[in-house]
Amino acid sequence: NVKETLAQYGEKGFAIIGVSLDSDKQKLLDFVRKENMTWPQYFDGKGWQCELGQRYGIMSIPATFLVDGKGVVRYLGVRGKALGEKVAELLAE
Repeated sequence: NVKETLAQYGEKGFAIIGVSLDSDKQKLLDFVRKENMTWPQYFDGKGWQCELGQRYGIMSIPATFLVDGKGVVRYLGVRGKALGEKVAELLAE
């Protein structure tokens, strides 16, 4: 669903930033390549103690945060078909 949403709305302003909770950078790079994840990945090597994960209270993965054009987090935990629907809603504003 993430890849489909990016393909549909990427040129309209939807972007993804991944936050890796891995501690092995090569494993992350291999996974990103295998899954064709073309978006940037934040990696600090601290696993579940990742700085951004701690700051934003990530306790499970995947975790999603939809941020509007003003930088305000509008939706948390959106998955499946709802992801595309919420992205379309935000881009229409």
